[in-house]
Amino acid sequence: MRNELRELRSYSDSLEYLSSFSKQGASVTDLTRFSALSEKLGSPEKGLKCIHVAGTNGKGSVTEYIAAALAERYKAGRFSSPYIVDVRERIEINGEFIPQETFTRLAERVRQAEEQCENRAFSQFEILTAICFLYFTEQCTDYAVIEAGIGGTLDCTNVIPCPEAAVITSIGLDHTSILGDTEEKIAQSKSGIIKGGLCVAAAGIPNAAMEVIGRRCAETGARPIVPDMRELTVHSSDLRGSSFSYKGKGYTIKMCGAHQISNALTAIEVLNAATDLTHKEIAAGVSKAALPARLELFTERSPEVILDGGHNPQAMLAAKEVLCADPRKKNAVIGMIGTKDYKTALEIILPCFKAAVFCDGFADNAVSARTLAELGEISGITSYFTHDIRTALTIALADDPELLFIGGSLYMAAEFRKFLTGGAHERN
Repeated sequence: MRNELRELRSYSDSLEYLSSFSKQGASVTDLTRFSALSEKLGSPEKGLKCIHVAGTNGKGSVTEYIAAALAERYKAGRFSSPYIVDVRERIEINGEFIPQETFTRLAERVRQAEEQCENRAFSQFEILTAICFLYFTEQCTDYAVIEAGIGGTLDCTNVIPCPEAAVITSIGLDHTSILGDTEEKIAQSKSGIIKGGLCVAAAGIPNAAMEVIGRRCAETGARPIVPDMRELTVHSSDLRGSSFSYKGKGYTIKMCGAHQISNALTAIEVLNAATDLTHKEIAAGVSKAALPARLELFTERSPEVILDGGHNPQAMLAAKEVLCADPRKKNAVIGMIGTKDYKTALEIILPCFKAAVFCDGFADNAVSARTLAELGEISGITSYFTHDIRTALTIALADDPELLFIGGSLYMAAEFRKFLTGGAHERN
């Protein structure tokens, strides 16, 4: 049983309240628990014009591309997961985090409503979603770009009515204990956000999963759109981003990798089909889009550092493609958490490096650094292990690599980012 908290009067009070809930909450078999909370808050989601984004990988990037473009003309809310430094990163309008005092005030409203609910086994994500819906409604956003948490059908964000567009960014084997152990089962869960209207599915989704998405579109009367890769011409692509043409129109993006071009195309199709934005507005928006710790390049350091919180094999494949295209000598600092398929992830990424330092001091559920180092030795690279991120950085830099990769777990990437930036935020 959670300890009851007094009235929330400060931001620290609201964070304490949020942390009083578990990360997962009680198991979910339908949306009645969150619906009951939302109803006590006046069902704020019913007044929002939403674009709903789900997927195994890429949904954060697609959400960012869409929101950044919408902000060129409209008041656009963005709800995303996870955060790097401050939980307020998850709730923003036109690139500005929800203010601390507003977060506290709305958390207090949620607390009062939550105390009246019969089933109070909420997750932190459910509480944040409620705050998000209240904030976007209160601020009269023109659009709310909502990133689903896990899955789709039973994700609490799915209480929204039929969105302007349901977006599926990718289907891969992640969260299999919750969503199922096949691509078809995971697609079934993700496609629950499709309720009619428009559905944009990314190019490259496995055929079996696309069949599931197609059936859901047919059942709900949704109009499916998939980017046409035959219309894509890539002009340049490196660690600093990409330049490309799609359907005869030019775009540039900051986020690097072929997978980010694909993510941008998904967003462009959504924006063209679901909004009245011009090409100039869309191109300007996607050119500004950026996310911390997603193959994020730090050029002001020597050697340059690429920081990535990709934690599953699909994300590691994207990172490997970017790294292999760079001819420089590369070392790595890597940490993984035990709930992910870290063995497969390491098999994919380790051949990119001359040496790797493995670290485990960033989270309670981190895989033992010694265990990871043993896997590194098996892969044939020079391997070290430590419990301290500063020590890991010192070891990794000892033989003067030309490029340093830091990643494997978003938790570890977040800790390193605080160190690399001094804890600074790009957005307030």
